Amino acid sequence: MIIAVMPAYNEEKTIGRIIRETRKYVDKIIVVDDGSKDATAQIAKKADALVVKHEVNKGLGMSIRTGLAEARRYNPDIIITIDADGQHDPKDIPKFVDKVKQGYDFVLGSRDLRAYPFIKKVGNFFLNFLTNLVCGTALMDTESGFRAFSRRALKKIKLQGERYEIAADIIFQVGKHELRACNVPIKSPRYIRGKGVTVGDGFRNFLYLIRRRKRSLKDYWYDLRYVVRHMARKYRNKTD
Repeated sequence: MIIAVMPAYNEEKTIGRIIRETRKYVDKIIVVDDGSKDATAQIAKKADALVVKHEVNKGLGMSIRTGLAEARRYNPDIIITIDADGQHDPKDIPKFVDKVKQGYDFVLGSRDLRAYPFIKKVGNFFLNFLTNLVCGTALMDTESGFRAFSRRALKKIKLQGERYEIAADIIFQVGKHELRACNVPIKSPRYIRGKGVTVGDGFRNFLYLIRRRKRSLKDYWYDLRYVVRHMARKYRNKTD
């Protein structure tokens, strides 16, 4: 079984279409309505998604945690997290599914940021590096919200993030449990100003990681070599 978890906050304009398109590739859709003031929940229910509602807005992290907890009840083989606002293209879901079937526990979508503002691109690059350094991973676009988890990964990860720090928390868990992870390229249908993780949010995410993980200088030196070597290889492959 493949389940999509879709956090949503005031997304009545897009959620119906995103649910209909996502349904072509998954068996079940769980929408977490995070205290929306509009018709998000009603539209999602009409589109035949399972809606779990927060009575008040609790943040992106809590929405993802609620959605994953609900997904666990069905013991799915693959879990996809996808945004409800149109930033992710459901047509990319088969890429994630294929990678999990190949044996990966965690698959992260890597956006083409060429159309994004310069400060966003620079911030993304440095935050990737710092997040990977702390977590001992070598992933691109660590702030991306388009992800897939295997059943094994879903059982192992224990998330604590409540808001945007959930992105860093997930990468932290991937590194902590040494889950087999990779990236897949995804479409970026549009850049939505004011949506998603800002550079400021990203640095707060990094500080969150520092608080969560106590490490020795030797650990950081080992990870620095690992991250530089593997990320350089990924960037070369991307540009070849």
